Amino acid sequence: MKRLLTGIALMLSLLVPAVQAQANWEAASSVVEKVTQDMVSLLEEGVDVNDGASLQAAMGRVELKLDGVVDFDYIAQRVMGKFYRRATDEERTQFATVFRHTMVKTYTKALAGFEITRVELVPASVESPEPDKQVVTLDVYSGAGTKYTLVNYMLERDGQWQLVNVILDGINLRLTFGNQFADLAERNNGKIRQVINSWESQVDSQAGKTEGG
Repeated sequence: MKRLLTGIALMLSLLVPAVQAQANWEAASSVVEKVTQDMVSLLEEGVDVNDGASLQAAMGRVELKLDGVVDFDYIAQRVMGKFYRRATDEERTQFATVFRHTMVKTYTKALAGFEITRVELVPASVESPEPDKQVVTLDVYSGAGTKYTLVNYMLERDGQWQLVNVILDGINLRLTFGNQFADLAERNNGKIRQVINSWESQVDSQAGKTEGG
């Protein structure tokens, strides 16, 4: 009997972490699914990206939905990379604000031009080695039947799951923006203030090239 109880206790000790890991992934995935469905429903209303008023109104609605779900400050810090340590507190705050605006604008324009017909949650293939970090993958289908894979990196702090990076069909958002920041810094002789001041026009320019093929 003692051996049996010991065996059961050992099995339970192995089972609990696995159950907790699944619970963490499910909690993170529920946040991703909800905000994705919110975005789809919100943009079904229609957005004219060429009309300033329509775009600004849509951006306001998108930002409201993303607030608390996307950790803009965390992403902005990672985008600045090594330049974050060199920046003043004022420059860090300024870039976080500018980055939030440009990210919401880019996201809104991208969604407005994309007809989403179906979104499917992909079951986790492996357990995350760190409970407070989870990867949630979605398969997103367009009206033309094309499938896009959206990988969401989630981080948990104080019981709240937040998005800290996205990879869309192999394109790493944080890395892409980070490379843009480093390139701008190099072209401006490391003057962070100038990088921040030209950030929005640079992002708009790159987005335009992407949209144009």
